[in-house]
Amino acid sequence: MAVLASSSRAISSIHLTQRTISCCQVISSYCKRRHSTTSTTGSVDSSYLQNEGTIEGVWIFHRHGDRAPNRYLGSPTYLAAESAHWYSRIPPVERGDCHHHDHYAALSQHFPPNIHKSQNDGEYTDINREPFGFLTYNGMDQMRSVGKRFRQRYDRYGHHNSKINGEKRSFLEDWDIQAYSTNYLRTVTSVQCFLDGLIGYHNSVGENRQKQLLHAGGGLRRYYKDAGKHEHMDPSTLTLSGDLSDDQSSVQVQVRDKKIDTLNAFDKRPKMMNDLVKNVISMEGFQRVDSDAKGLADELSELLPGLSGAPQAFGGTPSGINWIHANDHFVCRRAHGIPLSAFSDYEGTSDEDEVERLLESWATPVCSHLSWRFREWYACPKLVAAIAAPPFQEMLDQMIDVTSMGADERRPFVVYSAHDVTLLALLYAIGADFVVSGEDCGGRDMVEGTGGTHSHMVEGSISNSTQHSMSSWRWWPDYSSAIAFELVRLNKGHEYGDTTHIIRVILNGRTLCLLPRLSTDDEGILKDQPPCSRQRFGAVSEGQSQMLSLSDFAQIISVLEQSSYASTNEDGGVYNGTKVGVEGG
Repeated sequence: MAVLASSSRAISSIHLTQRTISCCQVISSYCKRRHSTTSTTGSVDSSYLQNEGTIEGVWIFHRHGDRAPNRYLGSPTYLAAESAHWYSRIPPVERGDCHHHDHYAALSQHFPPNIHKSQNDGEYTDINREPFGFLTYNGMDQMRSVGKRFRQRYDRYGHHNSKINGEKRSFLEDWDIQAYSTNYLRTVTSVQCFLDGLIGYHNSVGENRQKQLLHAGGGLRRYYKDAGKHEHMDPSTLTLSGDLSDDQSSVQVQVRDKKIDTLNAFDKRPKMMNDLVKNVISMEGFQRVDSDAKGLADELSELLPGLSGAPQAFGGTPSGINWIHANDHFVCRRAHGIPLSAFSDYEGTSDEDEVERLLESWATPVCSHLSWRFREWYACPKLVAAIAAPPFQEMLDQMIDVTSMGADERRPFVVYSAHDVTLLALLYAIGADFVVSGEDCGGRDMVEGTGGTHSHMVEGSISNSTQHSMSSWRWWPDYSSAIAFELVRLNKGHEYGDTTHIIRVILNGRTLCLLPRLSTDDEGILKDQPPCSRQRFGAVSEGQSQMLSLSDFAQIISVLEQSSYASTNEDGGVYNGTKVGVEGG
């Protein structure tokens, strides 16, 4: 009882979300059960790592799709030329003729955004930067494809309500879909396209096959603009808005009030986050390693002069540049087959090939240093807790509700549209083994590689984490990357104790092994836990795997909240309007 009383006082002090009685019961259940790193509690058949059981709740955090670079980094001489290029890769906004249909309005007709007044006075944060930072046609299609893959998965393995007159109920009759986004046009449009792929395919043919229809933003006018040529779809294949089923317009995309938003801690509590990051930056180890990168930063700035003039968050660091913007140069150009030296004084000169090779040689070191910087950030318990604890608690509350739902009640299907740095924070907070273990590939395997980010999801099935090559903290989330938290009901006879549900965590179609920070005794004391001594979830031994339970997840959140206690209320719960320069990809 002392543990629960102490926990309640801490929770009250830091003004966290009001707990439900069920949540307290879950935490109490955890505290009554002694954890050790060798525990086999929760061990189930390893098939639950992938597709076994019935998925009764889904919470998906995705990065937006492919976009134009956030900032122009070249010489002012070439701004117009590079801008024109990126304008050709993004959907036009409010063009007057029918050949330039406003994709954003078309998507918003079916998945309307609802931006709270506290969020930039109800306007997108990035709307005046066009074309920089805008979602491309490719990015829109990426998100539709991801939505379609998840639709296949949950049609096959998810909860289904009873049939009416022998007819299978629609996806929206099985699932209560909620969509949340940060206040960027690219994240809102991304989740709209995700929903377009998720619920815009209907008229099922056969048990798991569906007739594909073009729809909403994509179906009304989908084309690519490459090499100055339009490739229009056959008009006979296009679906008009009047042809769409009524249930396709029933999901709003919500950008919530800053006071209750769980997605963007940097906007919600800028002073607190600013102080936390500055504390990390001031550490001797950070100063030393970042200073070592100044030579690379200076060389980059010679070829990309916009780096030296770009604003730096938190008063700057020894290396002197914004590494997210630097990494953008390589990622965005590679994604569109654009030479790294294009739109510069070197293009078309005798030095072009040499400069191209030089820039190419910097690509991996730039991404590597960016990954290292955020690894240092997220090694700070208070910082990672401030980002991850609010959405985790929101998930847990809903998961607890699911366990007492009736058979024909709609289950939660929640989509959060955010950024690369958001996904990284969640991975560090949940203890994804490849980011917390300290293993280092030396710069290899930092991205997914070819074949598509979600290519491991085949007809709704996912693969085991042991089959993939993510082996380093240097990994960086690709466009459209997604972390899915699935609440899985165990098959009859597979329950253990009072546990009927487990949590499966999936990254881009692969299940994750987890090494979270957990209390090591009944008193809830968090002791120093190197990854090698932590409890491991998702590892397979003799055909069995220990899976994350609701009480385990509750304890992970409790540990995060303990970490954030000293700093959570520094802003007094009031947003002061300051804009902090952490701009996720």
